[in-house]
Amino acid sequence: METNRTHSFLCLLVLIAVNLSLFFPSMSGDFLWDDKVLVSENPYILGPGFLKKFLVLPWGGFGGMDEMSRELSRLGQFYRPFSSLSYWIDYKVWGLNPASFHLTNILLHTANAVILFVVLLNVGWKTSMSFLGALLFSVFPPHFENVSWISGRTDLLSFLFVSLSVLFFLKFLKKKKPVHAALSSFALLCSLLCKESGLLLIVVYFLILLQRERKFKSAALLATPYAVSVLLWFLLRSLALGFFSASYSARTLPDFFSAMGFYVYRLLIPFDLSVTVDSQPVFSNVLFLALGGAASLLFMFSIFLLLKRSSKFSEFSLLYASFYLLLLPSATVIFFSSTVSFIAWRFLYLPSALFTSSLVYLLFSKIKHRLVPVLLLSVLCLFCVAEVYPKAKLFGKNESDFWLSIKKVEREDFIAKMNIGLHYLPKDEKKALKVFEELLSQKEHHYYELFEARIYEEIAAYYTLHKDLEKAEKYFNELFKRRKIQSQFAYFNYSYFLALKGEVEEGERIVQNMLQLFPQNHLVLIHAAKFYVITKDIPRAIILYEKDLALFPSKKTKLILDQLKDLVKSQD
Repeated sequence: METNRTHSFLCLLVLIAVNLSLFFPSMSGDFLWDDKVLVSENPYILGPGFLKKFLVLPWGGFGGMDEMSRELSRLGQFYRPFSSLSYWIDYKVWGLNPASFHLTNILLHTANAVILFVVLLNVGWKTSMSFLGALLFSVFPPHFENVSWISGRTDLLSFLFVSLSVLFFLKFLKKKKPVHAALSSFALLCSLLCKESGLLLIVVYFLILLQRERKFKSAALLATPYAVSVLLWFLLRSLALGFFSASYSARTLPDFFSAMGFYVYRLLIPFDLSVTVDSQPVFSNVLFLALGGAASLLFMFSIFLLLKRSSKFSEFSLLYASFYLLLLPSATVIFFSSTVSFIAWRFLYLPSALFTSSLVYLLFSKIKHRLVPVLLLSVLCLFCVAEVYPKAKLFGKNESDFWLSIKKVEREDFIAKMNIGLHYLPKDEKKALKVFEELLSQKEHHYYELFEARIYEEIAAYYTLHKDLEKAEKYFNELFKRRKIQSQFAYFNYSYFLALKGEVEEGERIVQNMLQLFPQNHLVLIHAAKFYVITKDIPRAIILYEKDLALFPSKKTKLILDQLKDLVKSQD
């Protein structure tokens, strides 16, 4: 017994060491991309009163307190209060130091690997098998996005509570104590409050209980605490987003099968990964479509065998059905209009745990000589480390270097290419415009209509910022040709352009209209204040910054306000 404990303790130390060393390079990285919207520039996380309202806010809390801003926030369709809470805790402890946010991600991933190790031990696996299962999960290549990108934390947190829920569920199966079922269902609720990834875990539990109890009513009764957790989550989500708030994205069933096929393929071959995933080639790939269709048919056959209670294939059927159910939410996101990334590596975090564990189990159960699966898995882990470590180093760069260090730009998704082009603009304008021209030529891409105008407004904003008004006007003209109603970002940048051009009154009309529409919106207030800074109407800028500071207190706004007040004093 003492030897087993020592062995387990050494395994835990190795798991911790591997995870910390593998992802340590990401700690030197900046807040990237969504990190700014969700964390470093999020007025709800940075301001006071967060704990009073985080349970009823849409994911992140995107804008302001007026009704128009609330409606825009609800369009995000996300409800992940515990993820917001984790960012708020990091901010309160460390301030806006990105290294601490990266460290939290690394520690969460390490904790998940440790809990998976414990779960596998509770399933009845030997220590060596459990260790290799947790180790392979630790270094599995698609996880680089979850761990190295601050915004990838949602899956890490969700998995943490899912694994705890599974652990208590296993204890409940062994001892039938209601307290274990209660703890398991509560952990499931916590998982849903981080992200919806584990929503179908309740179906997995029901299938397992059905196999154990052999009666539908008994299994349903035992699954009741989990149903209560899901219902409670749904009610809380509805308070934040409203009932039936999700809208359809116009993606099709073949797209769903292609997404499933892609994920299955990439779980089997998780190497040579791009930084992001362009969903257009995925949806048009016949191999992925066929693989996803076959995977779905196999799932239906597995459910049939389980309901028929065929003991011959019950273990495989239950294992595969569970894997498919855990993977299913990752593919169904394509049907929701709020989804920006239809396909992403981070969506594989939860189902990959079952996949990697099953692979370890398969090797040990089919190969008699124990040394062979150990060697095979060790080599596989080394290949995984070689894939993950460079990605962790990439995320450890500052924002500009991050985008400019992506070598195979053609493999990245539409949004990533746009960011790459924007960061090339100040360094290599010709190369940047070439990237944008290539994007604007992809009229068949399903993101084209969504981001065509965004490209023009970003380029116009860049030239406005650098006071190249002739080029800015060219891109603003192209933008207004494409749509009559613009984004807040476009309207304010156009007002800046007009002010710099000398047409201050016309620019001010735009600013005042935005203030009337969104009187208590953080971004509107600070962008309006910036307009008056540009026009050198400092007193009006001060009034707007003061209003924003009262609604959304932040050190950054206070610093700007103090600087403006000092400027007024020096002029007096």
